[in-house]
Amino acid sequence: MWVAVLPAYAAMDAGFELDPQSLGVSAASTRPVKSDRRSARRTQATSSATGMNEGGVHTIKPGDNLFKILMRDYGLTNREADSFIEVICRENNISDIRHLKVGQKIAIPPLPRRANGAFRRVTAQRPAAANSSSGGQMFRLESPEAALSELEASVQIRQVWDKLLPPLTDDQKPIVLQSPSFSLTLDPQRYPVFAAMDNGRILVDRRATIPPLVKALISEKDPSVRIVSESPRNGKAFLSAMLASAKFYSVEEDFRMDFGVDPKVTVHSDFKIEKSADSIIKQDMVLMNAGHNPLPVILSEFLKNEGFTVYEPFAVSRPAAAPAAAVQLYQVTSGRQPDIVDALLSSVSITPDKDRRLDVFAADNNGISLSVKADRYFERGGQRYVVASFDGDPIAYTLYRILETKGYQVAILEEKDDFRTVSEKLLSRLHIPGTYAQHQLTSDTGGGNYALHMSGFRLENPENPVAGVFLTNLELDRVIRDLLAENGYSIVTK
Repeated sequence: MWVAVLPAYAAMDAGFELDPQSLGVSAASTRPVKSDRRSARRTQATSSATGMNEGGVHTIKPGDNLFKILMRDYGLTNREADSFIEVICRENNISDIRHLKVGQKIAIPPLPRRANGAFRRVTAQRPAAANSSSGGQMFRLESPEAALSELEASVQIRQVWDKLLPPLTDDQKPIVLQSPSFSLTLDPQRYPVFAAMDNGRILVDRRATIPPLVKALISEKDPSVRIVSESPRNGKAFLSAMLASAKFYSVEEDFRMDFGVDPKVTVHSDFKIEKSADSIIKQDMVLMNAGHNPLPVILSEFLKNEGFTVYEPFAVSRPAAAPAAAVQLYQVTSGRQPDIVDALLSSVSITPDKDRRLDVFAADNNGISLSVKADRYFERGGQRYVVASFDGDPIAYTLYRILETKGYQVAILEEKDDFRTVSEKLLSRLHIPGTYAQHQLTSDTGGGNYALHMSGFRLENPENPVAGVFLTNLELDRVIRDLLAENGYSIVTK
């Protein structure tokens, strides 16, 4: 018996030594597999006919149901389809398979196959406390804020990435390495390939299943291929790895930029991307977000005009939830004091009398009657209120002070008083808390990807404590108005 002994210099490089575990092969998996010829033939025929063993995204057509889709398009038997339906429901957050809608997109996960190609039935995981008397199939309900399934996220990142970097002919071809001693091919459906800025390629190992040996071979034979071992469901971590591998000119994380001064819109993006050194000049910068809440359409359009294209590959469009309470924003466009007074009083549901005469001394036994004019007079909560303009006449000022001794609440306005000063005087007399400041008018529940700040008074409506009131005299353009409406504000212009 001849035994060949290799010299020391012929030993294999440690980086390429074979290890069954590095190949993802267990001892059990090397045992002979007993084949099922009928199942294998049917599986092979189905696979070649449909090419759908790796799943896909199906658009519901009239008359479709999950059983029909799996049996017609994926070649499953009724029994096999029944075992796989719960997996589809979990992936797509479907609580009732009877209520699918035409046009609805359903992500079909990769079909579980045995080593011989036969379909492997999936054991349904049912809740322990399921009520067996109901007779219905129990599905685990996901939170409405649940992320996209891995397959949905993979489809959407492909669509976005191909817009960001249109692929060349060879970019999406499978990874194939040939040498005199080995041949390596990676399935492009399991390991998709994306374009890079420097003509390299990005290989996505979304389930981290490429063995170390194969990674070493790829790095050694084709350094232009970069491997990203992140799942698209990991959102920001996945995008960070992809953008780092793409070799763009500049990638900035947690980017923030202010537009305007007052009102001011602050945009937050997970990534700002400059493709090349002249991206700023060419105004082709990119903002990319990993969150599930998309920016309002009006804000995306505004950013486009400012030279930013927004990509949100994992955004999930959902109907906007109605605000818990409508907030009225009173925009005071007039600079006249009477108009400012009327707008503020209207915002707190007060309708005053105008130019009313109030007695300082009523006619009595000596026959003397003295009255003074109040620009605005109203009663609220058992109190009497007077708003008066002071033009410098000391007699009028004295008469207003006499009214105060008679129990009137008097707000004296001077000619120089502007919107802020008039509002502060009236709110102080009415004992309504309200501080002039630049307030944030957007909530953080929408994902925190933008904020709107505006100067004015935020106060509570004493007649309706549930609804808030905001007063401002600032100009509001179309973008600001739409963002306010998006956040539950009803604008009243005075």
